[in-house]
Amino acid sequence: MEDTWAKKFRKITVSLILSGALNIGLIAAFVALVLQDRVGQFSSPQKKWAEEQKSSNIGALHAMSKLSFRELVALLTNRESVEQGYAKRDLAIAALTAFHHFNLEKALGTAPLQKRSIAVNEGEAIDVFPGLTEEQFEGIIRFAYQEKWPLTSKGLFSLLQKLSTRDESLEQAFAITPEFYAVQLLFQKTDAPQDASTLIHLLSEGSWDLLDCFVKEQSQLLDFSVEKRRRLLLSYLAHHSKTAAHLLLKTDGPFVLKRLDDRGILDVLTLLDRRTEEAAAFCSSLLQSPRGDAVWQAATQKLYAFAGEPMPETFDAKTTLSHFGLAKSEAKLEPKPAPVAAQQPAAAARYHTVKEGESLWKIARQYKVKPEDVAKTNGLDRDKIFPGMTLKIPTN
Repeated sequence: MEDTWAKKFRKITVSLILSGALNIGLIAAFVALVLQDRVGQFSSPQKKWAEEQKSSNIGALHAMSKLSFRELVALLTNRESVEQGYAKRDLAIAALTAFHHFNLEKALGTAPLQKRSIAVNEGEAIDVFPGLTEEQFEGIIRFAYQEKWPLTSKGLFSLLQKLSTRDESLEQAFAITPEFYAVQLLFQKTDAPQDASTLIHLLSEGSWDLLDCFVKEQSQLLDFSVEKRRRLLLSYLAHHSKTAAHLLLKTDGPFVLKRLDDRGILDVLTLLDRRTEEAAAFCSSLLQSPRGDAVWQAATQKLYAFAGEPMPETFDAKTTLSHFGLAKSEAKLEPKPAPVAAQQPAAAARYHTVKEGESLWKIARQYKVKPEDVAKTNGLDRDKIFPGMTLKIPTN
């Protein structure tokens, strides 16, 4: 009897163990299914994104936006089809122009014949260029690898602002852009020519929008007046350009002294970062003017800073002028008239618009002047000129 109950007990025990194991297995399977479903929910967008990158133009452009200039150039030989007749190399060109300011027009030697837009985000579209030939692709690749600065004017400008040290070759590349030439021409036409380096420093202390706005205004209505030059410099002064402050004193000193209010004068004084003849004369003239105390104090501080001396606790305009030997100074930024006997009738300024095929030597020979004199007068670092460029011809 006892053996019978023992056998039954063992059977019941084994059944319970098997039932428990089965339940645990079912629970584990259920948990695994739930976890797999949740992981799938998190990973599905990534999978979808990966598929989109491979199969759609928008996805490929999004992926290419993260690539470097050289990585995109390497894709210019990739003929793998993406979508709607575009290959990876077509989208690589679009990414180069959109994200790295690649100068496609210069690479082709002309503007692309066809252009379409692909909307990549709300309110954002990227231009693509269908119909490019094999020969054009080869030219684009050569240009990208051989040209040191294969960028548009905006791309060159952005690099100038980013670099902490001067790069002469980059400055030379920017100096032959239409945007730079428009500014250079304004200074030339208003008889205030500046060397290329000074103008590049001026422009790089502003914004691209400011430069682009000026160029568009000039393209619509050529204005080579002194007032236009002053407005341009004052615009850069508002962008806290130190070069603009120095140029204003150099080209328009009397205007600054007489026409700017005290706030404008204080802005100029704040931006004067080094002693020049014009800066010292400007401070001297301010101390001899009926300006307010704030202007007198700022002018005094600047004179002591130029001299590398500590400013005294008490001061006045007369003492400051005497200390720096400026009490009898006549340097008030007013143009000094030449003696009557020395005045000669000024020769009429001559200008020449460069035509296709002309060289600096040929133009100089036409006007019977030296090529180096033409280059110096127009602030040319090299003999590079281009059609449509206006050159001022020096007088003999």
